Amino acid sequence: MRSTSRPWRALPLVLAAGLGIAACSSDPAEPEASIAETTQTAQAVSEETSAAATTHSPTKADKEAEALKQVAATYASLAPAELFEKFDSCTPNGLEGSHECSGPGIGQFQFYDSSAKATSSTQQLTQLRSSHVMRDTGDIVVGWSTLGTSAVITVVDNKEGLVMQQLVSSDKVDPEKRIVELGLADAEEALTESAAPTSAEATDSAEG
Repeated sequence: MRSTSRPWRALPLVLAAGLGIAACSSDPAEPEASIAETTQTAQAVSEETSAAATTHSPTKADKEAEALKQVAATYASLAPAELFEKFDSCTPNGLEGSHECSGPGIGQFQFYDSSAKATSSTQQLTQLRSSHVMRDTGDIVVGWSTLGTSAVITVVDNKEGLVMQQLVSSDKVDPEKRIVELGLADAEEALTESAAPTSAEATDSAEG
């Protein structure tokens, strides 16, 4: 009787050992799956962070493009759109409401959003002997002033209080031709302005 009962007593031990072995053999798969899930989650978070940074952090090129748009919109009355399209950079020049823009082939220009600057620039163009006016509609005045071998090309919008200027070497650049090339005034307008009598001449003629 004792010999027949012993195998049954050993059976639970055998089953327990088998289950333990099976459990041990299946454990390594769980960490591998967990590592894979963690890696995928980290990659997803990294991609989202990178996308967010790209969306909310404008590049230098984006800032320059925005500045170009702002200048073109603000000073549209001073020059044709084609001129603004030639600029590849526009930055504040240190004075409030002013910008410095430049581009290949056209050089550097200064822009001012100042009624005081517009008034003084108009007086300089229309009253000084060293200045020449090519276009004067009352609101818009286009011309240049000379100082030694330098010439300052100036466009003024008195209504909006805006000014655009470019400094050139009069030894190398003809200011009048430059103004025509930039589309700031026509050659015919320059001839009309030069032929028109001054206010003093008109008064003398009327008295005579």
